[in-house]
Amino acid sequence: MKASVIILDFLKSKRVVENVESIQKQLVNFPIEIIVVDNSRNEANAKKLRELEKFENVKLIFNDENLGYTRGTNRGVRDATGEYLFIVNPDIIWSNPQTLQKMVDFLDANPQVGIVGPKQINDTDGKVAMTVRAFPKLFLQIARRTWLRKLPGVRKKVEFDEMQHLDYDKTQPVDWLQSSFVAVRKNLWEKFGGLDEGYFLFMSDPDICWKCWESGFEVIYYPEVTVHADGLRCSAGGFLSFFGKWTLRQHLRDAVRYHIKYRGKKSPRTKHET
Repeated sequence: MKASVIILDFLKSKRVVENVESIQKQLVNFPIEIIVVDNSRNEANAKKLRELEKFENVKLIFNDENLGYTRGTNRGVRDATGEYLFIVNPDIIWSNPQTLQKMVDFLDANPQVGIVGPKQINDTDGKVAMTVRAFPKLFLQIARRTWLRKLPGVRKKVEFDEMQHLDYDKTQPVDWLQSSFVAVRKNLWEKFGGLDEGYFLFMSDPDICWKCWESGFEVIYYPEVTVHADGLRCSAGGFLSFFGKWTLRQHLRDAVRYHIKYRGKKSPRTKHET
């Protein structure tokens, strides 16, 4: 098996069905397996997902509890047999039928690349999603949600951290990619032990990209192919949202874990590229 697509769902069954149907239209010279893991614990959601049973290459996994992002994704990968793992959010639509073939060809031709992600367009406004980030800094993660980001010195640092200056039309190495859509070599995934399950929802994507660079492989943004997403982020919100939105509080908890884990360590990308 060349490619395994793993989709973790939480109450987005309608979009998942559209996602999988768009994958079935991919023009490839290899078989595809698709693993859908459902964290929703919702019968109506499950009923919609069962429409996918008509596809022989789709496996559905219904969890008895919400395992969170890391455990849920690892559960799906456990059954994957592909050389390349495509970790894909439920809201993704594969708008170009050549996306999967081009990404596999790119990985085949570039053995030094461990993780690769495409350009992503938001349904909400038609703009390119900023899926590329610099390795996180706790102060800037907090500042971007508060009035601090408006301070001249801080504003520039936040803009750099968010990679607002990046040429999103250029294939290039990057610190890390948001895991809304990434392809990872399965042998690397296994070397890392999958996603760190100490995180529940967030921060596992910079974590695994850090490990990729640390292992001597590159993380590449690859805009030669484009996918679409709904543009809705569960981590969206400012400082006041923190008190009423559980996902923001979880984001902070996961961020603290990340920063404790890598405290005092220099970016492995810098070491790799020198």
